[in-house]
Amino acid sequence: MALELVDYLQGSFSLIFVIISVIIGITILSKYSKFKNRLYILVGISWIGVANPWMPDSISFLMNLFVQQSLDIGLYFIIGNCFIPIALITWLTAFTDMIYRDAQKKILIITIVLSIIFEIIFFTLFFTDMDLIGVINPSRPFTVEFDLFITIYLLIVILVMLITGIIFAQKSVKLEDREVRLKGKLLRAAFITFTVAAILDSLLGSIFEDPTDPLLSILVVVVRILLIFSALEFYGGFLLPKWMKEIFMKKV
Repeated sequence: MALELVDYLQGSFSLIFVIISVIIGITILSKYSKFKNRLYILVGISWIGVANPWMPDSISFLMNLFVQQSLDIGLYFIIGNCFIPIALITWLTAFTDMIYRDAQKKILIITIVLSIIFEIIFFTLFFTDMDLIGVINPSRPFTVEFDLFITIYLLIVILVMLITGIIFAQKSVKLEDREVRLKGKLLRAAFITFTVAAILDSLLGSIFEDPTDPLLSILVVVVRILLIFSALEFYGGFLLPKWMKEIFMKKV
C-alpha cells in the first residue's frame, strides 16, 4: 500500500513520541541506582507503558519504509494493548506509595484482578474473533478502529491516570517550595495534555474517512506534538532538569 502524507506524518511523529518516552522512562528508572527508591523504577516503567499504544504505529511505519510491509495485525494488538495493564499497576503502585498508602493493598488487588480479567477477555477474543478487538482502517495502515471492549478499557485507564495524576500534582502545587510547586504544575499539565491528545487521537480515525484530507494531516501532527509535550512535561515533573528549571522557574 502506498503511504499518504498523513501516514508519513502519523508514523514519524509516533516514532518520535515513542523514542522520547522510552528515553525519559529509562532516565527516570535509572535514578533508582542513586536514590534507592522504587518510585523511580515504577514511574519509569509507567511512562514507557503509557507510550505503549503508539509503539505498533512506530514499528509498522519503520517496516513500511524498509520492507514495504505493515506489522501483522495480531502483533499490532498484542504490542499495543497487552502491556497497558502493567503500566496501570506500576503507576497505581507508585501513586499509592506517595498518597493513600493505607489504601494501597485494596487498590492494587482490585486493579490486578481487573487487569487479569482484561487479559483473559483480550486473548479469548484474540484466538476466537480478532475483529471483536478491532480492525485496521483499510485506507490508513497505522490506524486501528477498536471495538467497544478495548475502547472502554482504554478510556478507563486514561481517566484513572488523569485523576490520580492530578491528585498527586495538586498536592505538590500547594506546597511552599517553589521547585516542588513547579514540578506539580508540570505534572498536572502532563496528565491533562496526554489525556486530551489520547482522546483526540482515538477520534481522528472515525471523523476523517478521507486520508488525503489536509485537515487530518494537520490534526495528526498537532496530536502527536501534544503527546511529545506531555512526555517532556512528565519528565520535568519528576526530575526537573536544570535547563527546564531555568526556563520556568522565573515564571512560577
